[in-house]
Amino acid sequence: MAKPGAPQRYQDIPLEIVGSTKFGRYPKMSSEQTYNMLVSDGWLVPFAGYKKVVTINPTGQGRGIYSSAKLNKMFAVIDDVLWIFEPNLNHVSASAHLTTSIGDVFISENNNGQVAISDGVHIYIYDNAAGTLTQATIDFTPGYLTFQDGRFISPDTASNQWRLSDLNQGLTWPADSQHIGSIQTKPDRAVACIRFPGRGNLILVFGKTVAEQWYDVGAQLFPYQRSQSTNIDYGCINPATIAESENVVCWIAANEKSGPVIMYTNGGEIKHISNDGIDFKLAQLKFPANCYGFMFKQDGHLFYVVSWPQDNLSYAFDFNAQAFYTLCDENMDVFTAKKVAFFNDQYYFVSLDDGNIYQLSSKLVDYDYGEGRVFEIPRIRIPKSIQMPDQSRFVAGYCGFTVEQGQFDYPDVNTLFDLTTQDGASLTTQNGTIIGGGQDFTNNVARIDMSVSKDGGVNWGSNVQINMRPLGVRQNKVIWWRLGAANDLVPQFRFWGFGRFVATNGIIGVYQ
Repeated sequence: MAKPGAPQRYQDIPLEIVGSTKFGRYPKMSSEQTYNMLVSDGWLVPFAGYKKVVTINPTGQGRGIYSSAKLNKMFAVIDDVLWIFEPNLNHVSASAHLTTSIGDVFISENNNGQVAISDGVHIYIYDNAAGTLTQATIDFTPGYLTFQDGRFISPDTASNQWRLSDLNQGLTWPADSQHIGSIQTKPDRAVACIRFPGRGNLILVFGKTVAEQWYDVGAQLFPYQRSQSTNIDYGCINPATIAESENVVCWIAANEKSGPVIMYTNGGEIKHISNDGIDFKLAQLKFPANCYGFMFKQDGHLFYVVSWPQDNLSYAFDFNAQAFYTLCDENMDVFTAKKVAFFNDQYYFVSLDDGNIYQLSSKLVDYDYGEGRVFEIPRIRIPKSIQMPDQSRFVAGYCGFTVEQGQFDYPDVNTLFDLTTQDGASLTTQNGTIIGGGQDFTNNVARIDMSVSKDGGVNWGSNVQINMRPLGVRQNKVIWWRLGAANDLVPQFRFWGFGRFVATNGIIGVYQ
């Protein structure tokens, strides 16, 4: 293809709009990135957006969230308060409070109407029938909670032991041989125990450097028996990264000889989600143990989402496509979702940034924090570098691809808001001007910005924008002209607007 009147000497080569984040040890090896989008049926489509649905404490800390199918309730711990939600999201707080107000919590339930909460210091039992929250009597330091075959199970994070509660009674944790197991493969400390989904009586017992497979065989002395033939020679760097769904358990692993790696198992095979590039990326983390992970499904795709808040980094791994995507908030900082629960046919999460409850959904096309604070989602695709096989110089005359247009009007949105103190008073400058935030997108037109790097993605030129077509105008091609000369050209496409974007692969025209 050539611009009318131009010489017919261009060669069309593929432009990979549809793709994931590919890791190279150094940016020169791969600068390919996909932010807040994913691949579906050969097209690039939006990753889920979110909106605030319940205000609890805007300056608080979300610590954990759990959905009970048996009780038809959702539970969330914010600061030192346990909140109980009905399907319509009406909520009440438990009468008693936790003794801690910061740090991770882990939540599970049994078949006796008891919901157990561990804050790393105590175990608390919420009795659904009585509506009471009671601190259990324990003689160990609890951690990650799970439930299997009538018992709550918790590691003793101060030793190599893991503990069982009484049958259907989370308030009692006997300190006898029938209720105490231990990690045996290596000298280690227990980190977590998790019931393996889809594997009957199997549990995984995690230490910091090893994980063991144990089976409930119903023995009288101690009901569990360790697998004698296999173990996982990696432990868990932080139990807050452990997530399970369907027949998969995923976590951030480490051992005495290796730094952090992303690992998952289906109870049989054990796999590293790994290559040279991502291993190198994880090795550069300054705070590798400060991390969180969860699993959720978006339109049939099973994702493991992991974030390192202090390193300002978030990724989503798509088990269907075996591909990574980069996630971020509206400021290109760490993705705000901390822990997620599926409740009443919706996903809800507690945030890394505040003490409110948010809904996560592919139907949401922006980041909505409530009170008019609505932000565009940065959706970015950086395809792989365009180079000639002999590294010779070329001229890029045009590039373009197919994108959905004309399906709906992109809404006008005004996200301006006044900044206030905790007491609700407006923040002002010295001369009395009210300090505000947000942006005014009234008369907003959705667009795609394209910029070009000619040094392998280190520096970028100016953005050239193409506005999206309005409702009913379904011209589906976008094209940019005169990209210039280079021997290593990387285009970048930013999709801006309060709506969805659906794009597929294109071409770039070059000549020499």
